Amino acid sequence: MKKIILVLALVASLFALDNWDEAKVKYVLDGDTLMLQKGDNEPFKVRLIAIDTFETKINERAALQLQTLKDIHPNNPQHKDRYVHSFNKVMELGNKAKDYVQNKYLDRVVKYRSYGFDKYDRELVWIEVLNFSLVRNGLALYYPNNQISPQEKAYLLDLSREANLEKRGIYNRLGNDFK
Repeated sequence: MKKIILVLALVASLFALDNWDEAKVKYVLDGDTLMLQKGDNEPFKVRLIAIDTFETKINERAALQLQTLKDIHPNNPQHKDRYVHSFNKVMELGNKAKDYVQNKYLDRVVKYRSYGFDKYDRELVWIEVLNFSLVRNGLALYYPNNQISPQEKAYLLDLSREANLEKRGIYNRLGNDFK
């Protein structure tokens, strides 16, 4: 019952906001960074706000994500199905998130809300449904952000817990439970 009330409150808050814009997904750089295009204008780079997908190439951020994997799945030598912690696993998870976004959103028009720009000059956006589905499927981690609504934060946390309990995506020791 609590979940239903939370979802209804979230949906009501989303419809109450009239600052949604629309653009077509022209290119997917990785699971949380896209190129959008409005009409015939030049495509622009956006970063999904309040979530973090794993990297698709080795860099400093991938090293932090590797540690996150180790925290989620501590290796226990007593178990034969030890989770292999490596940069390859980080990139595999990152590519699964990228593939998910490409398969569901490439060349489609999406509704988004803008929250300004980050230090890399990417527009920070909330894309209707996409942010939630990435976290729900274990393809992204909730990344705390004070710009989104309290309802959106609470729902992302619930989805994150659900993905963990259901062992989806990054929470699956085998890393193969993506929907």
